[in-house]
Amino acid sequence: MLKNKLDVNRRQFLASGALIAASSFMPKISLAKEDTKSTKSAKVVIVGGGYGGVSAARQLRKLNPDLSITIIDKNPFFVSCPMSNLYLGDFYEFGNLCFPYEPLKAKYNIDFINVKVTDIDLDKRVVITPYDRISYDFLILSPGISYDIDQSQKDFFIKYPPAFKPGGEHLYLKRLLEGFDGGKIVISVPSYPYRCPPAPYERAAIILNYLTKRKLKAHLYFIDANERPIINSEGFMKAYYELYKGYADYITGATVKEIDTVNNIVKTTNGDFKFDLANIIPPMKASRIIEKIGLLEKGQKWVEVDTFTFETKIPNVFVIGDSARSFLPKSGFGANMQGKIVANLITERITGKKLKQEELLMVLCYSMVSDKEAIMSETSFKIDKAKNIITPIHREDNTRRESTVKRYHEWAKGLWREMFG
Repeated sequence: MLKNKLDVNRRQFLASGALIAASSFMPKISLAKEDTKSTKSAKVVIVGGGYGGVSAARQLRKLNPDLSITIIDKNPFFVSCPMSNLYLGDFYEFGNLCFPYEPLKAKYNIDFINVKVTDIDLDKRVVITPYDRISYDFLILSPGISYDIDQSQKDFFIKYPPAFKPGGEHLYLKRLLEGFDGGKIVISVPSYPYRCPPAPYERAAIILNYLTKRKLKAHLYFIDANERPIINSEGFMKAYYELYKGYADYITGATVKEIDTVNNIVKTTNGDFKFDLANIIPPMKASRIIEKIGLLEKGQKWVEVDTFTFETKIPNVFVIGDSARSFLPKSGFGANMQGKIVANLITERITGKKLKQEELLMVLCYSMVSDKEAIMSETSFKIDKAKNIITPIHREDNTRRESTVKRYHEWAKGLWREMFG
């Protein structure tokens, strides 16, 4: 049966350290003076073509028809992490998660360079690649996350990918799952914050659905460093109990200490677990390029940015998405909104014209718990810049519904249309 220490608390997500009053943990950063360059002469470079980067580029183009906008990303096309768990469960085609960057140039005159950024000279305002040096007036960094692991663990995470970065990791994890014909599976969740709060819990449910549909003789050990699911606790726990009883043990408050790769054993603070297939989701931190260029303070995992503008200590350099310490959750939807906020601010600085800023932001999170049902949550953030306060209001629908699955798909497709047209 499922083991847990569950005390359902719908406010866990809000109390987890990411969603609190802005003034309590964010640095005061002076805004740069308005840059009065014309949109024809100003250059915006965006490092990272994920949800944050592409959303920023599209909003910039919407507001500035003549602005020079360049996205740089090492991947040749966009692959969505949101909805990727559905691919693992055979609910969604991988190809439907992929979008080429070429239409951004053809439709919106947004340049795309498919190359890895090796360095950035913040003093000279130059992005450095193996082949070129790209100058900028405004820099938006949206490079995503890095796994916070030792080099000694690297081979294990190649063999058993976490699949919390887009692309090949999901393809290989799916191959491992398809080759699994029974035995023990271990999935682990790191302490919050990490990318996409409900994703590990959705993945556990989807893999359990995969096992039960195929009637495999298997057992899943779900090891959670947190005391309960970070979000939609009630909905996930009901799904585990009512749909997958007998297939899993849920072990809470357990941190992975060591992985014995010879004997296939995960050693935790709450026991050791042997596995035939593992999906160890490690702790996460800001992207390595962020650390390399000196924007990450010593001992910190996430970049300190201005609460409302996402500007770093360097004027006109912004960090959005998962690498930033923000009141918004580390999610595709959160990065999408951050990209728009920064695009509006850059437009104000270029044109000298004030734009109406949103005073209420909303983040939606959907999670499949079976092949036919989903749950969801929404968090609204009321912005009061004058008082330097952000007030979150969190609501959850923990009832499993087929109609929520339809909304889940519509939500994702709506975001992709907004980004790629």
